[in-house]
Order: sequence, then structure tokens, then C-alpha cells
Amino acid sequence: MPTQDASNRLPAEKERYQTHQNEISLHMSHFFLDYLREIYKAFDGDLALVIVLGEIAHHNLSTHFSKPEVMHPDLAKKLEAADVNNHKLPSCNAYSLAQATGMPRETIRRKILRLKELGWVEQVARAEIRITPKVGEHFQPDFNFKLMTNLLQTADRIRTSLDS
Repeated sequence: MPTQDASNRLPAEKERYQTHQNEISLHMSHFFLDYLREIYKAFDGDLALVIVLGEIAHHNLSTHFSKPEVMHPDLAKKLEAADVNNHKLPSCNAYSLAQATGMPRETIRRKILRLKELGWVEQVARAEIRITPKVGEHFQPDFNFKLMTNLLQTADRIRTSLDS
């Protein structure tokens, strides 16, 4: 729940946004276009594959981020390969992914096969899928750092616009 202080700031922030919305839109657009280009390259142009992997990872990891220990500094340790290998991550299936993405189940099944080929997901039960440590190994070293840096720089530009 937002604090009283934060809710009091919202009308003022909305006014400042409206004053600078064109500039802010440009900053946001620049960030998202850069992000989409990087995603496009990382997935060889298969944006549906991005969405399916994202939904699987979100389902697998969301319980870690919805508990009180979210802010605990040892959270990263919980997300290490041991969690995946010890079957501590909840799995999902093609049906739930189709529901979440709005994509046909056959498309989901094809994307899951591709993700298995890449080693980014594994089948843990009859039709249950879960990410593997290879996802983190592939994206965390540089890809996510670059994304985070760009996001923070964009946020700083937007704050500067709001404060002017």
C-alpha cells in the first residue's frame, strides 16, 4: 500500500509529467526500442520465444518475489542453480502458458521444444516445464547488466525532466 507521502505526491508528479510528457515519452521510447532490438538479437528475431521464456521464468520465480523476504540480501542465493536442480521452483505447462500469453498451444509447444534445444528449460514432469540455470548463465553476466544500466540512465533522464 502506498504511503501517505507517496499518495500526496502523485497529483504533483502527474502535473509535472504532463508538462514534460513529450520529452519523457521520447526517453521511454528510446529505452524500449533499445531493449527490443537487444531482445530481437538475443532470440534471433523470435519474439514469441522471448514471451514464452519470460512467462516460464516469471511463473517459476514469482513466488520468490512475492514473499516478505524479497528484500533480504540473500535472495540471490535462493535463486542459484541448487533451487532449480532441487526442484524448488514451481513448474508450468503449455496450457497455462497459452492462457498467460494468448498464443495457441501448438505455438507454445514449438517454443518449448526450441527452449529445450537451447537448454534453457527442462521438462520436470509429464508436461511440466521449468527454467534451467543456463538462462541465468546466458543473460545475467552482460545482457541484464546492460539492460539495468540503460534502465537506470533512462530513469535519471526522466527524473531530470520531471524536476526541471
